[in-house]
Amino acid sequence: MKLAITSDQPATTALLGEIAHLCAAHGAQWHPQLQVEVIEGTMRLLAPPETTGALISLPTELLLPIEAAQWSGSADALQLLQPPPAATAVQRELLQLHVELYNATSKLPWWSSQHPGRLVAASAHVAAALAPLKPGHGAKLERSAAEGFLATRSFGWKPSPDQGDRGPVLMPLVDLLNHHHMGAPFAISDGAMRIKAAQAGSRECFAHYGNRRDVLDLALHYGHCDHSTPFAHSAPLEITVEGVGTIRVEHQGQRAPVHPFDPPRVTLEPDGLRLSHLCCHQEHPERVQTMLVLALQGSLKRGGHGEIDARQFAQKGLNAIGAANLRLLDQLAAAAQSSLHPGAATLAAAAHRQAFIIQTVLGT
Repeated sequence: MKLAITSDQPATTALLGEIAHLCAAHGAQWHPQLQVEVIEGTMRLLAPPETTGALISLPTELLLPIEAAQWSGSADALQLLQPPPAATAVQRELLQLHVELYNATSKLPWWSSQHPGRLVAASAHVAAALAPLKPGHGAKLERSAAEGFLATRSFGWKPSPDQGDRGPVLMPLVDLLNHHHMGAPFAISDGAMRIKAAQAGSRECFAHYGNRRDVLDLALHYGHCDHSTPFAHSAPLEITVEGVGTIRVEHQGQRAPVHPFDPPRVTLEPDGLRLSHLCCHQEHPERVQTMLVLALQGSLKRGGHGEIDARQFAQKGLNAIGAANLRLLDQLAAAAQSSLHPGAATLAAAAHRQAFIIQTVLGT
């Protein structure tokens, strides 16, 4: 099954052709009008407008484990020193082809020098501005350039329920799908990873990389400002609002619901209230507004306030949460913009986009 490839680099065209040929020989299938386009190192998958149905079906034996692979310490080019011991012959061959593809498109040098996450690692000033918004981001274990870059291309998969934790795998062909909020989710069943065609008003096909990352999370992990994402997580906060009391918003972390739009757990406390997390969706501001107003009204009524006073103070509390987030995001954007790092503009844009969503939902 042949795959149409358009590229400004002959080496890239040849590598993608080899990957497609090897995948097809081992049972992979794709939409007959699917096309790969590579321009200046940027890879994407295209199909006729309004394409529906299956886009790619990839047998799980073609998912490429990378957890136990050994890499050189170079930040300029990927060099595989030792493939994972459990990798099959076809997995080893495909893994090496991906190494060559990433090198041909200069992925590792870009990650090393231009990724906004590297700005955070290099600048104490930017890291300090980010810390109140995303606690624990800088506490991740130091990784080699190869491991850090490959974390942005891999998918966590556990072949069977009794095989321990999920392990990272690369996804031939599927790897070329960029993220969009309306993209198709990854799905594995019956021995294959399948993904449907999902477009957003153009020929490009998209995947959805996961529903818990907001705009700032996506920029820090994948390196781009995603304007399609309509939601933003509140920073963890503890603020005191006159007439309302203390409002505490906990960190959106491992204890948070799987779906970001699930309502938070609300705890009324003697001096105010506590929220387990807070997610603002710009297309549905009423979700947060109604929940917060009701929670704050309950707290205020318990303190002896009447219905009208409770409503007024509740709106004041809602605005205060929004203002506290905007201050932190403005500080991050300013810190990024003060840097000459190539990733500064992307990080600042993500902070501004995050602020716009929160302001839309919570006001100031």
